[in-house]
Amino acid sequence: MKNALTLTLMSFLLPGLAVAQASDGVDWKIAPYLWTVGIDGTATIGEVEQDMDIGFSDILSDFEIGGSLFAEVGKGNHSAHFDYTYIRLRPDPNTLPTPPFPADSTLATKLTISIFEPAYNYRFGGVDGNYALVLGARYLDIKMRMTPDIVVPEPFPELPIEGPDPLGAGPSWWDYFVGIKTHHQISTNWDFDFYGTIGGGDSDSPWTLQAMFGRRFSNDNRLGLGLRVWGLDYSNREGPMGQYAAIDATFYGLMIGYEFN
Repeated sequence: MKNALTLTLMSFLLPGLAVAQASDGVDWKIAPYLWTVGIDGTATIGEVEQDMDIGFSDILSDFEIGGSLFAEVGKGNHSAHFDYTYIRLRPDPNTLPTPPFPADSTLATKLTISIFEPAYNYRFGGVDGNYALVLGARYLDIKMRMTPDIVVPEPFPELPIEGPDPLGAGPSWWDYFVGIKTHHQISTNWDFDFYGTIGGGDSDSPWTLQAMFGRRFSNDNRLGLGLRVWGLDYSNREGPMGQYAAIDATFYGLMIGYEFN
C-alpha cells in the first residue's frame, strides 16, 4: 500500500511510471503518465466565444497543473481499466471583436478539465494477446472561467458582456464508447500499441486515437512515448437561467511513461 501511494504521488512529479505484476492468474498494472495537452477549438459561455489555440510550444506558459493515472486489472480474456486525467490551463487572452466591443478589449480564460474513463476489455488471446475489444464510458467535467477586460468609452452601445466581472460555466457530462486496442511486437526490444474509440452520449460523436512506441530493456522495464488525440463537440444550456455553454475542440499532445515489470 505504501509503495502504491508513493507511485500515485510521483505521477504529478515525474514523466511516468508503471507497475505490473501477476499472481494467481490475475494481472494488474498502475501507470502514472504525462500528457502534454494542446487544444485547438472554441469555448462559449452565453454570447461570448473564445478561440482556444494552445500548441505544443505554449505548454510551458499555459499549463498550470495536471496529472494522469491509468490502472488495469484482469484475468485471462477479461480485464477492466480506469483512466483519470486532471488538467488546468490558462491560455493567453484573446482580443474581442470590434464591433461590438471597443478596440483593444480582451478576454482571458481559465480552463479546468477532469476526465474519468472506466472500461471493460475483452482480450483476445488473454493477457498476451494482440487485440482487445473495449466497451466503456467517459465522464468529462470542464470548468470555464472567462474574465473580460473592457474599458467602455461614453457613449457606447450596449454590449453582450461588461467587464471586469468574470463569466463562469461548468458543463459536465457522460459519453459512451466502443474501441479497440492492439499490441504488436516489432522486435526484441521494440513494440507498438494502438487504442482508438468512437462513441456517443451528451456530446456529438466523440472520438479518441492513441499510439505509443515502447522500448523494452534487459530488466523487462519499458519506456513509452506516443501521441494522443481526442475530439469532442458539446453544447447545452445549464444553470437556473439556462446559460448556454459549449466546447468544440480537439485535444492533442505527446504522452510519456516508464513501465516497471
